[in-house]
Amino acid sequence: MVLFRHVAKRMLRKKGLWVFTFVSMFGFALILSFLNSTSALNASIGILDRDGGTLAGRVIEEAGRFGSVTPLDTDEADEALLQGQDVVLTIPDGFTEALLNGETPRLSFSATEGSDAALIEQALNSYLSRERQLLIASEFDEERFTELAERETENGYTLSSEPFQQSVATTARTQAFLGLLSFVMMSAFLQFIPLFVADDRDEKIYSRLFAAPVTPRRYIGSLFLSFCAVGLLYVLMLLAFSAVLYRQDILAHLPVLTLLFIVYLFVCLAIGSLIAILATNREKANIWQTSVTMAAAITGGAFISLTWLPDTLQVVGRFLPTYWFNYGVAQMYEDHFPIRSVLMMISMTFVVLTVTVIVLKKRPLT
Repeated sequence: MVLFRHVAKRMLRKKGLWVFTFVSMFGFALILSFLNSTSALNASIGILDRDGGTLAGRVIEEAGRFGSVTPLDTDEADEALLQGQDVVLTIPDGFTEALLNGETPRLSFSATEGSDAALIEQALNSYLSRERQLLIASEFDEERFTELAERETENGYTLSSEPFQQSVATTARTQAFLGLLSFVMMSAFLQFIPLFVADDRDEKIYSRLFAAPVTPRRYIGSLFLSFCAVGLLYVLMLLAFSAVLYRQDILAHLPVLTLLFIVYLFVCLAIGSLIAILATNREKANIWQTSVTMAAAITGGAFISLTWLPDTLQVVGRFLPTYWFNYGVAQMYEDHFPIRSVLMMISMTFVVLTVTVIVLKKRPLT
């Protein structure tokens, strides 16, 4: 209990960590809101439609929200750019058929320097994620899909008779927000224990602790449990702010989302414990934290939806917890309990803690 109070007081003094977390949350929410209103863009978009199917036509119609659309006769994107197009969108052959078969074909973008291609690409990929949810609801039947699509409202598809009763557009934006939040959480959680251990090392608290009947293993174990308790408060605040920003999309799934947040907290703290032992100084700890966080974010769907993430990156991502957190979120919004994600993150926690104990025997804290 004494160590818990010590941890809580130390955490309250880490003002930069709190500011980073909550400013990032609201910043990401504003960015996603901006991307959702990209109709203010006015780019010249050339489209190479090699498919000609129904869903390809809907993508072309959606692209018209972001500027003037010109069908291209040439098959060369570079030639189209030379003809004055800001962005060239290529819809591959078999695009509609692949989507109706449950596959995830990718659009190809080319652009001139300084154009708004990145925003348009993000917006169209988000639109395809929304279309995919609609396809799932229609059981990949084209006629049923067309029927559901006709119910589109100003705020997105509202399908009161379907498992996802909220706006599909809002749900896709909420998933993108939670993906970015997984990056913020790991950035924060991985700092908890290594920073605390570094502070104790700098303030020479080690010598006083280990002179008393406190072993390094007990010290790290106590820190882990204390930060689990402090981290739960942190998670509850994140959930509260998320609910304020996205209301029904969060509240409708709050129990499952809380479980995902808590398990994600545990595995991140376990990784942080291992980093605290391996890093002999604060600089090395920062390098490890940044490297693990960025690798997990890039391969785990924090920046790009798992639906559109290349398979090679997903293979790497499966060895890191961010992938399983975002996979669990996707399963949750498809109305499935994310048991696989929860079990994988729990397994990762036990594996990392076991490695930590083994490393601590060979490299005791001094």
